[in-house]
Amino acid sequence: MVFGAGGFLGGRICALLAERGIEHRGFTRSSGEPHRRFDLAVDHHYALDTQLAMYKPTVIINAAAATQGDVPALTRGNVVAVQALLESARHHATNARFVQIGSAAEYGGAPRGTSQDEDAELRPGGPYGITKLAGSELVLRAQSHGADAVVLRSFNISGPGSPASTLLGRVVRQLGTTDTLQLGSLDAWRDYVDVRDVAEAAVAVATAEDRLPPVFNVGSGRAVLARDVVQRLVELSGTSTQVTEGVVHPDHAGSAAEDVPWQQADTTLIQKHLGWSPAISLDQSLKDTWAARG
Repeated sequence: MVFGAGGFLGGRICALLAERGIEHRGFTRSSGEPHRRFDLAVDHHYALDTQLAMYKPTVIINAAAATQGDVPALTRGNVVAVQALLESARHHATNARFVQIGSAAEYGGAPRGTSQDEDAELRPGGPYGITKLAGSELVLRAQSHGADAVVLRSFNISGPGSPASTLLGRVVRQLGTTDTLQLGSLDAWRDYVDVRDVAEAAVAVATAEDRLPPVFNVGSGRAVLARDVVQRLVELSGTSTQVTEGVVHPDHAGSAAEDVPWQQADTTLIQKHLGWSPAISLDQSLKDTWAARG
């Protein structure tokens, strides 16, 4: 069962499961077919209990999340929803593996030039990171009490279909429609990983037979300056669009460059246990992002 199946990452996970011939059922709060509509943060727990009891999942992947909005909205989407799903799984899918899609925002920043492994200090730099960390902590608490649960902390996800809530999604949507892009500070160094690689990691965790460590990082292992990424997208667009910095997007929920100047994943653990490493370069991811614009 995949929650958040209508989203950027959840949709890719479902597509990969279908490609591999793995039986699955997707749930989404914002759209219907081919998935079922369900909002973990709002809908009645009896309805959720019924779904889990009906399908008897061997794996539950929670890719649902709130990435924008005020603190109450982020809390509902990233904490309340996780608790609802964990509680229902505890009663109606006792033996299912629970895979929570976490975020590098849970770590916050690190000294420039360093990589953050799964034991790195957790210092989220804003409401989004704080609420994602709270959700992950609920999953890790269940794991420490015996549940088969894993948190995948994905770093900055790129790739075709990047939503408007992300920097790359905003840039792609504006290129060709304006002479000047107005963005926040692009001094941030971020580790970008393609959505298709993250989906591969999620499916690898979901289908692994062995008991796994409680947390895996999913990233490229290389930090890139956000300004260079934006300029590469401008080049790919073939436009003469100018970029100005200092105007923060009103729906931006991520960590600002001044709060989190540097992030870079250490992916040693997931490579060791699952043999996973990213297959799609950042430049290819950006090319595909531009080519797939709607």
